[in-house]
Amino acid sequence: MWLFELLYFVYFFVRLRLETGLYTKEEYKKLITIRARKLSKRYNMKIYVHGKPQPGFLAANHTSYLDPVVVLALKAGGAVSKIEVRDYLLFGAIAEKVGMLWVKRENKKSRTGVINQLNQWNAVKDPLWIFPEGTTSPYGNLGPFKMGVFKAAENTGHLIQPLVFCYDNPLVDWGSTGKEKDLFRSIIDFYKDNIRTNVYCFWMEPMKVEPGQAKAVADELHKKMLIYLKHFERPRNE
Repeated sequence: MWLFELLYFVYFFVRLRLETGLYTKEEYKKLITIRARKLSKRYNMKIYVHGKPQPGFLAANHTSYLDPVVVLALKAGGAVSKIEVRDYLLFGAIAEKVGMLWVKRENKKSRTGVINQLNQWNAVKDPLWIFPEGTTSPYGNLGPFKMGVFKAAENTGHLIQPLVFCYDNPLVDWGSTGKEKDLFRSIIDFYKDNIRTNVYCFWMEPMKVEPGQAKAVADELHKKMLIYLKHFERPRNE
């Protein structure tokens, strides 16, 4: 049975890949949100949402391989991602369609180029998801923030619209051991082990970054997000 569900997952993305040329960017974003919600429902991943988003840079914590499905089910938009994802089967073309900024993490010139693009980005007109940690953090924790989105908000005047989401199943962490950051191994585990989870999503108050306050706002947001994670991200039986 789990193989059948895995094949459906592959079909889901093959279909999205084939549809990239059939819709405008905005139409495709709406389509992805509808499909992400259907996919969540199919696998009994209940998403509970508190609050509503305001225009601005969309900043969320990053825990699991399921995070892209969750954020797209809430609000479709582009994102900043490591360039390796561009070469993933099916995922790269879909990401390009919704508007992705690719970065080579080990390349300073690439990081600078992305920061320059962020500094000119119209986050109101073209929503953009950013995971300030720059990578995933272990279940129930939150890694240090990188300053890119906070500097961009300072330079553009756009608000930061934070989202913190919390899973009630630690098995949504990466890989069969919870430590291996292997996307495809994690997807197979999800189906093979019949992993199910609820997701509790909280749209926080938008944050304005005044001149010279990027670091202070980053620290404040990190502290607030961590409070939510410590309170809500725990196994459901605890």
